[in-house]
Amino acid sequence: MPPPQKQKSLGRLGLMIFAIVSLALGAYYRLPSLGDRPMHTDEAILAMKSAEFQATGHFQYDPKDFHGPGLHYITRVWSKLAGWGDSATWTEAQLRTVPVVCGLLLLLTTLLLRNALGRLATGFAMLLISISPMMVYYSRYFIMEVPLVLFITLSIAALWQYSQGGGRWWLVLAGFSIGMQHATKETFAINIVAGLVGFVVTKMMVGDFAPRRSGYDTGASKRRAVRPWVWVIIAAVLTSVTIYSGGFKDWQAVKDSALTYLNYFERAGGSGHEKPWYYYLTLIFWRKDGLAWSEAMIGGLGIVGMLYAFLGNHTKQPGRQAFLVFLSVYTFVLFFVYSFLAYKTPWSILSAQHALTLLAGVGAAAISGALTGKLSRIGFRIAFGIGMYHLIAQTNLAIHLYAADSRNPYVYSHTSTNFMRLLPQVRELQKTAPDDAFNVLVINRDAGWPLPWYWRDIKSVHYTTTIPETLDARVIIAEPEMKAALEAKFAGKTYTAPDLFGLRPGVMLNLWIEQSLWDRHSLRKQQEAAAP
Repeated sequence: MPPPQKQKSLGRLGLMIFAIVSLALGAYYRLPSLGDRPMHTDEAILAMKSAEFQATGHFQYDPKDFHGPGLHYITRVWSKLAGWGDSATWTEAQLRTVPVVCGLLLLLTTLLLRNALGRLATGFAMLLISISPMMVYYSRYFIMEVPLVLFITLSIAALWQYSQGGGRWWLVLAGFSIGMQHATKETFAINIVAGLVGFVVTKMMVGDFAPRRSGYDTGASKRRAVRPWVWVIIAAVLTSVTIYSGGFKDWQAVKDSALTYLNYFERAGGSGHEKPWYYYLTLIFWRKDGLAWSEAMIGGLGIVGMLYAFLGNHTKQPGRQAFLVFLSVYTFVLFFVYSFLAYKTPWSILSAQHALTLLAGVGAAAISGALTGKLSRIGFRIAFGIGMYHLIAQTNLAIHLYAADSRNPYVYSHTSTNFMRLLPQVRELQKTAPDDAFNVLVINRDAGWPLPWYWRDIKSVHYTTTIPETLDARVIIAEPEMKAALEAKFAGKTYTAPDLFGLRPGVMLNLWIEQSLWDRHSLRKQQEAAAP
């Protein structure tokens, strides 16, 4: 790739305009209608854990699943700032504002890298982050991924700022961010490995990141070169230990946070989430499952950004080239490792997709800078605008019309919209039943999730994965395959099964209602219909 003939400069005012427009777009697509989509099982479990943590002040860490307490601490802080009140009244929309806020902060964090990416590249990257269908969709999803990507980006940006002569507080921020990564999701280790590989390759190929006055001076002693990392490590360990131990109270959780990686080695084999090696590439470039989806503009510009990192003219800014080479190698290693692992879920690649989007901003700026003719510059702006329109169109489809549709590539084992019909029916039955005579039994391989979130106020609902020896519930919800085994245990009681509901793809639920309760319910509805 030939070096650009002329670099386009962008002033502070221009970058500020990019930032304001990007933030407005980001908020516009992330904030509306947060409560419309049914809760995914993962969201519901995390919501229950956050509500319990808020109510009790204690987080019970499970090293085999459910990840660390980072998201729940963030939720606790935000709930107090936003004035949510009693955790028993929290709503899906409120909880989803947590990743929304993290997503908007992630967008603004790009500004910390403006001297590394270049101002114009930073502006382009912010625009793409604000409307990226994948980034927007998971910024409206109450899971760990967007907060994790935020802390990853903060740590990279803080280390870059320190390398350019910043003070030690940047090292403390980097260490805090790394500690929060560990406390948020254990897979941060993959990003650490990718970052170390990127750092080593960059030092070998390009050299130093920093001006000579920083701690990375080539003439500095080994002791001086190691000293900054001591600050980072201390801050990281202190942050992680504080979060996992709940303020130095639960040391078993700290121990388990290290032992959990034994479980992750087993899970890497797939655990029912096996996908082909190229799965993540299809999410970026082209995927068709009834509907065609693509973020190929981000992927294509990201590749251009990588080429520019290695082949562009950086004679006046060797530190900037070092960062761009680091970012390119880091992104490549992330995609390689995640593609190699058999275990794949669409949100797992979000940190790599974000890094690729930063490089896409670099690629867009490199192309813009290489165009000297008026017509070619106009042509580029038109092409970029068309690409933006295409991403926006997909984002609208992803968050509205196909928000819980399996044809949306970001929807994975999601709760069906059909399932939402079950909720009001059971509420109506609860109103019909005599006082203290209403109980529900849910029998499902996944213990009925996300039902425990939606019915957390109904204390007489019991969840199990197997059919109990005796059945005394007035309402039974179970998979249709259990019909024969259930009816054998009705013991003379009569139940009616008025409807079938879809829980998630491939999982259906039947609703059985004791006949006397059903008769009372039917009579009540007739009386209501006849009333003037």
